[in-house]
Amino acid sequence: MNKILLLTLVSTLTFSTLAADGMKCGAGKCGSSSKSMTKSKNLADMNQVDGYTVMLTSQKPLVVGQNQIFVKLQKEKKDITNVKVKIKFFMPQMPGMPYMEYKEKLKLKGDNYIGHVNFTMGGTWQYQLKFKDSDDQIHKIRGSVNL
Repeated sequence: MNKILLLTLVSTLTFSTLAADGMKCGAGKCGSSSKSMTKSKNLADMNQVDGYTVMLTSQKPLVVGQNQIFVKLQKEKKDITNVKVKIKFFMPQMPGMPYMEYKEKLKLKGDNYIGHVNFTMGGTWQYQLKFKDSDDQIHKIRGSVNL
């Protein structure tokens, strides 16, 4: 009788362990989940506005948390380094989730304007980049990024 009880207990524990391992994989915790196999790419977005070429880039793939972004402005293939640049990343309000926003004034370093953005969650973030030229005209670029 003790042998049957012991065998039943061992079988139950073994089956429970195998089932729990299978559940972990099904929940996306194994290397075979499609999310972990998809590799994010670096940000590379180019736009044109009022004769300016605006390039928004990152050296690393964007992630939830701190990210460094670079903006390069050109007009007639010449670098523009005498403007004020601001960027706002935001995610609209959705059911069960408030509006989220992150603003940054970018600083000139070399021929790039550099800033940081802290994405608080994954998903699609919209952005609005504004820059004010030497004639005090404000130019706007809109786009989005996916994390």
